[in-house]
Formats: sequence, structure tokens, C-alpha cells
Amino acid sequence: MAFRSIRSRRNRRKLPGSFELQLTSMMDVLVIIVVFMLKSYSTSTNSFTTVPGLKLPISTSQDVPADSLQVIITPESLTFENERILDFVLTSGSLESNDAVYEFKTSDTDEGGRRIVPLYDALMKSRDKQEFLRAKSPSKDADGKPLPFEGFLAIQADKSVPYETIRKIMYTAATAGYRVFRFLAMKQEI
Repeated sequence: MAFRSIRSRRNRRKLPGSFELQLTSMMDVLVIIVVFMLKSYSTSTNSFTTVPGLKLPISTSQDVPADSLQVIITPESLTFENERILDFVLTSGSLESNDAVYEFKTSDTDEGGRRIVPLYDALMKSRDKQEFLRAKSPSKDADGKPLPFEGFLAIQADKSVPYETIRKIMYTAATAGYRVFRFLAMKQEI
């Protein structure tokens, strides 16, 4: 008898022959998924990287930085496009106080200590490469000439970097033809 009651319960649960989907519910779920995907989709091709130990300043700006070459200034070194260009000189005062001192070797600077030679060389090499690629590119301006060099540079600097060091880096970049600077900061979550 118990066997028959299980069979009869199973027969009772069967759905009628024509089953219809609840289209309204399905559309609601799909709209929510599409909205979520659009909100999380990023159209930017930027791949700005950070270095461990780098403490960026906080910004309330919501602007997305444009794609450009990147200089990273940490308490230990100067990096250009993920390649370590030079290490800062450690002085006895910086070792004792545990504060970073951003000093350059005299062989790393010229023009009275204003231009950083290894950074200048790396920037010029990168500029030459970009100009070569632009000359070979099918994109031309109205006169049929290759597009001009834009000279954008993104700077990520530790928040403890003094202005004098940033000024030397900007001077070096400007002498190499990079005249538009973008300072990167951490976005403050709202």
C-alpha cells in the first residue's frame, strides 16, 4: 500500500502537457545582468601598474587617466615603463631617520643637477620608437604627414616625494619632448 501512495503522489506532481515560461521574470533577470555588466565594463585600455611599497596620494577626482607612458617614483628608485632606471642614493641621515631621501648620484645628473641622464636617455629612446612607429603607421594628418608626437607622461609618485625631485623629473621629461603630465593618485571610494 505504501508503494502505491508514493506512485500516486508522483503522478499528482506532474505538470500539465503545455508548460510556459514566465517571460516577465526572465526579462527582469536579464536586464539586471546587462546593467551589472555595463557598470563593471571598462572601455579603457590603461594598464597602470604600481610597485609594492608605493603610497599614492588620495584623490576625489573620478576622471579616468588617458593611456600614456609611465614614470614611477618610489622611496628606493625611479622606474620608467616597468624598467628600473636608477636607484636613489642612501645618505646616513636617511638611514638613521628611516625617512627616504631622494638624492641622485652626481653622474646621474647634468645641466647643474636639473636633468636626470638615465631618465632622459630612456625617454628619448621611447620617443624615437614612437616617432618611428608613427612614420610607418597608415594614420596621417590632413597634409599626409605622420601624426605629430604627443608627449604624454603619467607620473606615479610616492606621497613622501619632495617637490624638488618631481620638478627635476618634469624638467627632464620636458627636455625630451614630453610636455603633458598626468599625476596618478588613488581614487577615493565614495
